[in-house]
Amino acid sequence: MKRISFLLIFCSSIGLNNSNAQNEGNINYNNHQTFQKSNRVAASNAVIINNNEVTVEVNGLMNIMADNYVAVFNIIQVGETTESTNLLMNTRISLFKQELRKVGIDTTETKVDMISFVPRYDYQAESKLFSKSYNEIPQGFEMQKNIYVRFRYSWKFEDIITAAATAEIYDLVKVDYFAPNIQKSLDSLRTECLQELKTKVKSYELIGFKLDTLKKVMTDNFSTVYPETRYFSYQAFSRPSLNAVKKKSTPPNVNEITKPNSKYYSQVDYDQYDLVINPIITEPVIQASYSVVVKYFLKDDDKQKTNSNYYIIAPNGDMKQIFPK
Repeated sequence: MKRISFLLIFCSSIGLNNSNAQNEGNINYNNHQTFQKSNRVAASNAVIINNNEVTVEVNGLMNIMADNYVAVFNIIQVGETTESTNLLMNTRISLFKQELRKVGIDTTETKVDMISFVPRYDYQAESKLFSKSYNEIPQGFEMQKNIYVRFRYSWKFEDIITAAATAEIYDLVKVDYFAPNIQKSLDSLRTECLQELKTKVKSYELIGFKLDTLKKVMTDNFSTVYPETRYFSYQAFSRPSLNAVKKKSTPPNVNEITKPNSKYYSQVDYDQYDLVINPIITEPVIQASYSVVVKYFLKDDDKQKTNSNYYIIAPNGDMKQIFPK
């Protein structure tokens, strides 16, 4: 029976690897061999630490969809005077809010954060009879602000980006995610993991282990991962061949262009978890994980119920040990 189970697992693993190869994408274009090696997950080995103890561990993961988002944009405005700089900045922000209202964003919750307002300097050459010097002179002012835009539906983000571009705002700093009643989600995840733990403990009884459920120790822990920490970058491009050019006597002068970095969102991998709630996602999510470890002590039926020693003292003072049946 064990041999059949092994063959089934092995075959399914081959099918999974072939599926990944067919739908791999550009992420590993220039690092294909390295990826293939690192993608081979070795089977974990079971280890017996103590003959009298059994440790049961359950790790669970829950993908939580956000119901509120805050996009942060940075705006830099320069001008010749303080008045003109401030006017230009306010005009862009007002236009941005106007465009936001057109796409249904409540701008009463849009907040502006003043970052800096400093003079800008440039160098002016001063020629003398035998030398030339450069002096710093004021050339205007630079104002910097951040604007926070709250929205409740992820599909609205495209409209927000368009509204920002209309106001010549192109610097998206970040997007924060907020979950609906995250404590309720954590409680639900914990309940699922504890139920899985009970199932695991029950399975030990099927192979003859008798766990002392009154004598045990446990520990648990929560952790939460937000989308902004799960973005990664890569480069996907094919280098041209210079074999034909190298045949010339004069070495070629090759000017390479800057290759862009592609970025993508990658959720926490599922392979280290016993259960995953809401596993299929189509957008970045908040990922909450819960780990619980319980150490049980085995019951020893062969151990004597008492370790007490019994003795009989004779009238003459001699002491004799007796062994109760």
